Amino acid sequence: MLGAIGLALLGAPLITLPTPAFGGDPILIAIASDPVQLRLHCFSTRCGDEEWKAAMAPTRRAPVIDPADLPPLRKVALPGQQRVIGGVSAPATSRESHALYSNDYRVGTRYGVQALRDGPTQIGLSFGAGYRLAPLADDGINRPGAVFRGELNLGQRISDRARWTQRVQVESGRGDTFVKQSVRLDVDVWQNWKLETDFAIRHDSRGGGGSESAESSIELIRRF
Repeated sequence: MLGAIGLALLGAPLITLPTPAFGGDPILIAIASDPVQLRLHCFSTRCGDEEWKAAMAPTRRAPVIDPADLPPLRKVALPGQQRVIGGVSAPATSRESHALYSNDYRVGTRYGVQALRDGPTQIGLSFGAGYRLAPLADDGINRPGAVFRGELNLGQRISDRARWTQRVQVESGRGDTFVKQSVRLDVDVWQNWKLETDFAIRHDSRGGGGSESAESSIELIRRF
């Protein structure tokens, strides 16, 4: 009986299960059946490990440049910068000056202007008003009171070693007038040696009578 059962099983046809049916969009079913299509497309022109290669690559040193091989720098004019036109440059300081002064003999104010100063010839002019506190024989009138003062300075460079200077001072007040004129010549005779000559003439009206005096000096000075 066991043999009959075994023959029956071997002779019976094989039974296969039907393939399960899936419902839905055919396109989704086709994509699901092929997982390769699920990968996104990459449009990059670099490989995935390119950033690692760049980070681990040896650094390149910049070439050593000699400053002497560089082209000269171009000068740039900045706003407010001193400009040179026709070989003449604008001075950095003002030609005019204002001052209030006081000493043991006089108090007052003074205004000055340098007409010429950039060159071999210099011309300066100053004037002002004040009050003389005490007489000073070699600098003004011989009586206290309100005064008016003026001064003219002339200078001329004769050569690289010689310079001539002339100075005229005037003070007037209380009916008197005082005038002092001095001439000076400075010469560099040798290194650190200078020869200074000075000649001065004073005139004081003193109410109409007047008096004059003169003095001169020659000095050889050595600078240390």
